[in-house]
Amino acid sequence: MDSTTNHKQGNQRVVRHAEYYIHGGDIIFLVENILFRVHRYFFTRESAYFRNKLPHPPPPGEITKGTTDNHPLLLEDALHVDFERFLWVFYNPKYSLYDATVEEWTSILKLAHQWDFVGVKSLAIRELEQIKIHPLQKISIYHSYGIDRCLLQAAYTAFAIRDEPITIEEGQELGLETVVQLARARELVRAPATGGKSIKDARSPVNIAGAELDDLIRGVFRLPPPDRDPNCQVLQQKPTGQGTTTGGRAEHQSGTQQNGTSSSDSKTVQGRDRGHLTPATLRTKQLT
Repeated sequence: MDSTTNHKQGNQRVVRHAEYYIHGGDIIFLVENILFRVHRYFFTRESAYFRNKLPHPPPPGEITKGTTDNHPLLLEDALHVDFERFLWVFYNPKYSLYDATVEEWTSILKLAHQWDFVGVKSLAIRELEQIKIHPLQKISIYHSYGIDRCLLQAAYTAFAIRDEPITIEEGQELGLETVVQLARARELVRAPATGGKSIKDARSPVNIAGAELDDLIRGVFRLPPPDRDPNCQVLQQKPTGQGTTTGGRAEHQSGTQQNGTSSSDSKTVQGRDRGHLTPATLRTKQLT
């Protein structure tokens, strides 16, 4: 942090953020004990939540929250590390190149979902779809922030066809409804081995694959076919259930990756078709 102010937030000295206290900014936020001075334009343009929350410019001689270090606008529902990552979307020095971890994109997704930044949320989802994420972590993230479950078909399938049963710790993170659905799917993908009767041995071989497995997973989790859900048309153009057994494990061997995206789609999203929310676009309108 580059400087301190003359007041405290709780027992902590309030300080300015080293990067996101921008002297050309026109709104000052206090997140935990960190001051951020940024451009309100991004917040009022992208979020109905902030269009209602941010005060109007004060009359001459009057001070309102968000205009000085001593009168910042307090954001009580955020952590400063999440807010830093969120601001990076707008002030990314690499313009349209986004290089962030799952943890960082999850921070961005969290605040975008919480504050109704629809475009930023879409960007975070597209970027997460390009990263290989463990099925448990992906299901947990997507469920937490209201992401279309169509994008979780590959993650559900991975749980359904793996040899090991769901652990207690996994069950606690997944939640009761998802555990019950996964248990049903695991039972059904092994049922043909007993002439169509259900079985309880989770280590029995998987006897279904390809489009048939895809249909089964969609049925159990009540997912629409990709061609009926615009959110999945691009990301799931090929079956996700084409599996082979390698070292005792069933693994996907299709055009869709474990994270639910096809290899051809990755190239498109990583190139010029990322969408409108790129810092290159934003900076052309940025206030100084």
